[in-house]
Amino acid sequence: MDSSENTARPTLKLENTEIYNHASFGILGRETNIEGHNLVIGNAGQASLAATIGGSYKFTHATFSNFWSNSLRQLPAVLVNNFFTYKNEAGEEIIETRNLHAANFTNCIFDGNNNIEFIIDFADGGGIFNYNISNSMIQFNDINNSFNDIPQLDFTNPFYQNNILNGNSHFRDPQRNDFVIGEESNAINKASSSAYPVDLLGIDRTSNPDIGAYQHVVFE
Repeated sequence: MDSSENTARPTLKLENTEIYNHASFGILGRETNIEGHNLVIGNAGQASLAATIGGSYKFTHATFSNFWSNSLRQLPAVLVNNFFTYKNEAGEEIIETRNLHAANFTNCIFDGNNNIEFIIDFADGGGIFNYNISNSMIQFNDINNSFNDIPQLDFTNPFYQNNILNGNSHFRDPQRNDFVIGEESNAINKASSSAYPVDLLGIDRTSNPDIGAYQHVVFE
């Protein structure tokens, strides 16, 4: 989805949707408006979701889980940024920013086989930069402290609320893109109430909702 900065309504709206097995991106948004709920984006060679060059993004009860194994993956499961780069006639690298009107994730799982599966990459150029992540579970094991000085990845700042870092998702079979969660998942009963009363499989979540696209089940 490319270059549609209409903030009034989404250009792409996804409901009860599963996206798997792409060599590059599950979804690549560039300065666009995307909304999704009861959404699963699984294995991809680069990122499951790349929300780039600003725009508006809103996801509720989504599971972004990237266990790609066909090549070395450089990007996290979810990447959000507000810029693009190019070289001018003199060969100098130019960074241009765009407004990030919203990057809102509620009741979402960010997981995969990398240590870092969620990145907000901010370039200072003025303009709007709004994001909010709440009641979500985030794989972010910064073993080298590479992101210590990045305020957008300080999970104690007020733009993050009630999140779980490095919890156990307990997926049924992530290598086969089966991201139903089991009874050992830390996502159980940790979601906030939402406008979506059933999960992707039609299971009721009006009371004690779980984080992600699925309510938990007991694995056989």
